[in-house]
Amino acid sequence: MREASWTIVACDRAAYALAVGFFRTFLVFFAMVACSCGDDGSTTLTPARTIAVEGGGHSERLQVELATTEKAREQGLMFRQSLEEDRGMLFLFPTDVTVGFWMKNTYVPLTIAYLAADGTVLEVREGKPLDETVLTPARPYRMVLEVNQGWFARHGLGVGATVRVPADLPKAQ
Repeated sequence: MREASWTIVACDRAAYALAVGFFRTFLVFFAMVACSCGDDGSTTLTPARTIAVEGGGHSERLQVELATTEKAREQGLMFRQSLEEDRGMLFLFPTDVTVGFWMKNTYVPLTIAYLAADGTVLEVREGKPLDETVLTPARPYRMVLEVNQGWFARHGLGVGATVRVPADLPKAQ
C-alpha cells in the first residue's frame, strides 16, 4: 500500500510541474501580446490622406501615409518593395528640425523633399536604395515628403512648390 501511495504522490508532482510549466509559458506569451498592444508609439501609420503639391501653375495630388511618431518616422518606407506612382509618405515633426534622412533598409529609390511649416519645398534630395549616406538639408524644416524618385521632376515641381495638407492632420509627437 505504501508503494502505491508513493506512486500517486510522484505522479501528482509530475502533473503539478507540468501544469506550472504550461502556466508560466502562458504568462510569458500573454505578457508578450499585452506589451505589443496599446498606444506605445509603435510604427502603426495613420490611414492615407490626400495632399496636393502646387507650383508652376498646376497641382498634383498624392495619397500619403503619415508618420507622426518618432518610431514611425524612424521606420518610414523601410522594407517596402514598391511604391505606387501617386503614393508617398509625409513625415510630420512637432518643431523645426535639422536631422537628415537615409535610405537604410529602403529598397525603393526615393525623392526626399524637405518642407517648411507652411508646406513650401525648401530642398529636394535623391535617395538611392540601401544607401546609408545621411541626406541632411541646408536649413531647418518641419515636414518631409518622400515619393518615388523623380516624381517632382516628372511633374515639373521642385524647390519653391507648395505642399497643401489637410488642416485636420494629427499632431506630430
